[in-house]
Amino acid sequence: MRKSRWGILGAAGIARKQLIPSLHASEQCELVAVASRDAAKAATYAKENGIPVSYGSYEELLADPTIDMIYNPLPNHLHVQWTRKAVEAGKHVLCEKPLALSVQDVEDLIRLRESSGKLIGEAYAMFHQPRLQSLKTQFESRRYGKLESAHGSFYVTNTDPNNIRNAYQEGGGALWDIGVYPITVARWMFGEEPVEVACTMDLDPQFQVDHHTTGILRFRSGGQMSFACGMRHPFHTAMTFYTDTHRMEVGKTFHSDTKGQMIYEVFTGAQPPAVKTYSFEPVDQYMLECENFAEAALEGKPFAGSLEQTLANTKVLLALFKAADSHKFESV
Repeated sequence: MRKSRWGILGAAGIARKQLIPSLHASEQCELVAVASRDAAKAATYAKENGIPVSYGSYEELLADPTIDMIYNPLPNHLHVQWTRKAVEAGKHVLCEKPLALSVQDVEDLIRLRESSGKLIGEAYAMFHQPRLQSLKTQFESRRYGKLESAHGSFYVTNTDPNNIRNAYQEGGGALWDIGVYPITVARWMFGEEPVEVACTMDLDPQFQVDHHTTGILRFRSGGQMSFACGMRHPFHTAMTFYTDTHRMEVGKTFHSDTKGQMIYEVFTGAQPPAVKTYSFEPVDQYMLECENFAEAALEGKPFAGSLEQTLANTKVLLALFKAADSHKFESV
């Protein structure tokens, strides 16, 4: 496969921290250009991050015929608009989550994908972790029993009034930003969609976004998942899974360690429990995500962050918001 050539929309901090180093490290991907609505800002950002070309508008970058992949880390409320423009310009698009804030928008993007032949994907890098892929295989084979229950948490500290995650009109709040992670992993591991959900939310009095949210997902098979997420707490991510015979624990679930080993642990039901540890060599999950996206776009291979996955997730999230308002279980 030829090298895929990437352009980035916006001078975003998330790209600087995560995707740019990964694209530079990849032998299959080449980072070509970045665009900002401020030409000087784009030039500075490009120089600081080793990007050859900078553009003073998104339109200029999309018009560059040498670019075939676009990474879209713009604010949430701009995801659909600029993903559409990029596809219409003939590019494949990997967009940060949440790709869309409504079911209608996702359905429109599915139709656009089909009519254009261009791939549109949502950036959930944890799909590409060998550790979580191994865990999924364990549940599929029922080596440690049938998956019956899961709990996930994701907490961060974010009190910055200028951060878009604290902006209600821009799709901010804990559920859209970080609650989606344990929900997505649970749906993946169960291999089915929830039929009803319940939710409670605490709203930030200054920003009017949910800063602490908890919820329950009930699956048709009888399985359940609970989650908690918040933006006024020390950083923490973890998931625990329960089968009818074992317990599995995954620390730092949604992140990969590029330096140390990654593990999950399996505990028996005995007292004291016997423990088996599964260890994995460090990987760059963002590099794997970009390489897998390019292979899907150029060679037709499957991509885990599909629009169908996005559509199912969006339905769950919107049902959770509805349940938070109604104070009762709501159908998905």
